[in-house]
Amino acid sequence: MDMNKRGFTVLELLAGTVIVIIIVLIALHLGAIRAKRSVETGMKNQLMCIKDAEEAYRSEHGSYTADASKLANWKHRTKKYNFRIRYASSTRFVAEANGDLNNDKICDDTWTIDENGVLANVK
Repeated sequence: MDMNKRGFTVLELLAGTVIVIIIVLIALHLGAIRAKRSVETGMKNQLMCIKDAEEAYRSEHGSYTADASKLANWKHRTKKYNFRIRYASSTRFVAEANGDLNNDKICDDTWTIDENGVLANVK
């Protein structure tokens, strides 16, 4: 047998494969985090639009509304979150966004916003 031939041993190939798999898993995880952040940013923007629409409704009618269909400046535009007005009176309101982020029909994430524009992650 000629010992001058160079090649890789099974252990070297195995170690290289493990390193590549680890790098791919890290990249996939970072991509998932980035995608979740993008969806969350869209949801927060929608809640701010609800707040602005509620303020416009209040300036015209004297109180906030619990009926989202009466909010002229706001349209539901995300697929992962469902929005609703949880509470509305003449002086305050609370809007809520419930998210099913992994499509299992279970609420994974809940955010609220109030008349002061305070965003809160309640779940």
